[in-house]
Amino acid sequence: MGVEFQMPLGNPSAATADSNNHDHFLIQREIEALDYNDDKGLPNWASWNLTTNDFPGTVDRQNSFSADTNLPASFFKVGSTAYVGSGYDRGHLCPSADRNDTTNHNDQTFLMSNMMPQTAANNSGVWNTFEGVCRGLCSSSNNSELLITCGPSGFTGAKINTNGYVWIPGFTWKIVVVVPPGTNAVTNRITATNRVICIKVPNTETVTNNWQRYVTSANQIQVDTGLTFFTALPPAVAAVLRNKVEGQTNAPPEIFAFTPLTGSAGTDVVITGTNFGAAAAVAFNGVTTSFTIDSGTQITATVPANAGFGSVSVSTPSGTAISTNSFTFINQGGWFYSGLLAGWDTSGVTNLGPSPLTATSNAPNVAVVGLTRAAGVGTAGTGAAGGWGGTGFTNISAAAAVAANLFVTFGLTVEKGYRTSVTGISCLDYRRSNTGPTNGLLQFQAGNGGFVDVTNLSYASTSSSGSSLGPIDLSGFPALQNIGAGTNIVFRIVNYGGTNSAGTWYVYDKAGTAAADLAVLGTVAQIVSTNPPEMSAPVAGANQFQFTVTGTRGALYVVQATTNLLSGAWGALETNAAPFVFTQTTVGGPGERFYRVVGP
Repeated sequence: MGVEFQMPLGNPSAATADSNNHDHFLIQREIEALDYNDDKGLPNWASWNLTTNDFPGTVDRQNSFSADTNLPASFFKVGSTAYVGSGYDRGHLCPSADRNDTTNHNDQTFLMSNMMPQTAANNSGVWNTFEGVCRGLCSSSNNSELLITCGPSGFTGAKINTNGYVWIPGFTWKIVVVVPPGTNAVTNRITATNRVICIKVPNTETVTNNWQRYVTSANQIQVDTGLTFFTALPPAVAAVLRNKVEGQTNAPPEIFAFTPLTGSAGTDVVITGTNFGAAAAVAFNGVTTSFTIDSGTQITATVPANAGFGSVSVSTPSGTAISTNSFTFINQGGWFYSGLLAGWDTSGVTNLGPSPLTATSNAPNVAVVGLTRAAGVGTAGTGAAGGWGGTGFTNISAAAAVAANLFVTFGLTVEKGYRTSVTGISCLDYRRSNTGPTNGLLQFQAGNGGFVDVTNLSYASTSSSGSSLGPIDLSGFPALQNIGAGTNIVFRIVNYGGTNSAGTWYVYDKAGTAAADLAVLGTVAQIVSTNPPEMSAPVAGANQFQFTVTGTRGALYVVQATTNLLSGAWGALETNAAPFVFTQTTVGGPGERFYRVVGP
């Protein structure tokens, strides 16, 4: 085993060993290659090869969980106890049992940079079962060599606990290419006839140990993750391997999108994708429902009762496709709002306006961060009445403007117990001087991720009456849909192309009314519990005890206590969104108590 075998199939994300690359930092060590995501606290993917030489069973499992101190100095080092009390296992990407040839190799599998949060049913169940299947393919009777890539997907912004750093994946996936034995380079033994086994497993406690139930294609995993697999292989071979589904000869289904993203029982949802012609079942969060096959690329399905919050799936004889995004079900008195998420009216603004400029209006249960000037934006001189903005937008490119802190931002987040989707910017009225910026770039950031480009902006008009940009559609960005509490969405307008540092740019009251001059549209949905809350067995610590509350993820639950079960007088101690860890100090506290959890 050597470095040259770590990713023979290619680098799925073009990760680099650049310490400034916090989203895709490449780690190459003896046991595996990793694309580490510092912003999420776990790998995007891991890659390794497996032969009988890698697991002779000569070394015991070390259980030496430890922070990866070899990560760059600027990276957060996830500690060995970071998952404690979270309700999630420290799940290996490259398994311990795949590397028991030397103590050093086994120790490397216990670095926290090789971990992702997995439910016990996922990690100790189907994931462990499939790992055993893989080692069986390498046994002396089969003697195959395996090229394995795996990782997490389906993030919603949820983290392992209230103060946690590590993000929780909605799915875990693995791609296995089975290669016959030989002495020549492993990639020279790969043709379009090689066996490929891919699984995509929901990261829940309800999964079964039957890994065949979760077979999919590498192409589906590409859709989910944005990665590109098999780049080191000839394109024609790679295309065939990406579409293979274990045990199937026909192409499996794939889901590209569905709309609407939120609704109640009886709502018609249009699902788009491919290979839908033989669809046998459609399900919302595992609840099957009636549907109509409109074409091989479209299905219209009816939301079933008690669907809950979760993925949409389409099953055919060739496999099951599971959506990357989740559907939000409105039930049991929950409400749904569609309209203005945040709006700014600049009619009363003078002298370029304050920073931040508070939103004039916002949707219920949505907190808004107002229009804010970055440090490089100037405010010298007297601004036009009815305009909020600044000066200094003279850079020649958006990248240069970002580096110079010449941009403005605004943002929003939804409160606990709710989900929001950002569907568009319906209005952006502007005004610029003759020497002000001619161009702009709209970007967004979801949570701790990097900024994503949305569209280029052109400020063609220099009229003192102002002008308007056309509506901007944001519904096609999955990271902006079905956002739960705790994920901040930040928009950034990067302006450039001005010819004089005194040139001005404003969000401007073009209409001369109290209507919003910058308007962000979207939806807000109340998350209503469809699963009763559960409390784990309490765990005692130093002067305290803890228990974990689980139920419908994102729904609000209340921990209550009483000193007398017969009195009926229960007092609320904490309200939070599941899952969460409740901590009670016992020394010097309120004395003996009874505890319970109630849902919304």
